[in-house]
Amino acid sequence: MIGRLRRLFRVMQNLGRDLDHAVAHFTAAAESDDLPLAAVVLGRTRGEHGVGIGPSLDDLEAVHRIVFGTDPAATLVRAFADAWAEGAIGALLARGALDHRTGLATVDYLATRLRDLARTGEAASRVLVLSAPPVPPVPRIAALIRSARVAQELAVSFPEAETPVGLDDRTRIAAIVPHDDALAANLARARIAIGTVDGVDRAELSALDLPVAESAVPPFLLAL
Repeated sequence: MIGRLRRLFRVMQNLGRDLDHAVAHFTAAAESDDLPLAAVVLGRTRGEHGVGIGPSLDDLEAVHRIVFGTDPAATLVRAFADAWAEGAIGALLARGALDHRTGLATVDYLATRLRDLARTGEAASRVLVLSAPPVPPVPRIAALIRSARVAQELAVSFPEAETPVGLDDRTRIAAIVPHDDALAANLARARIAIGTVDGVDRAELSALDLPVAESAVPPFLLAL
């Protein structure tokens, strides 16, 4: 119960002024019996704003609890998640921030996201998880397949990870994740999972503090 209240408080802070709008939208949708549409609108908005699927689902739960006092039904969650995916992918494509060959975000996207986090003061609450390149190097087609598998394992190991990014012609994969109590356990899980992809016991995986000033973003990226 305490954990749920803490999560609700964090969601209210993250949504800010959007919370009132979302609550009003869900309240009106309840009166017109059109809740799926409200879920779609909220999901698409959170996806377009670059919010990860985990925190976005927390947003949906919080708004639903504020309006109805219950968790959202599975049908609402599905509608919300589909809309989130459409919004997230659409936003990435519009910014030219998505590699069409792999579905990974580009370094340009990472730079923009790092500047956003530094500007809003959120950088200190996140880290960049970075995988090592395969040893020995693998052929190009195999590298593309590997990058997709590594990105998938990062997303599974870190439920609140943001869009994975391909570095060094996609031989290294990175993702921004929360710097929270679950970080160590998630890192251990990811090292084993990615190690399975590369045929080793434990993959090399590092967690880097994000730059807290926009001016520090370029040298941070150069040092990766």
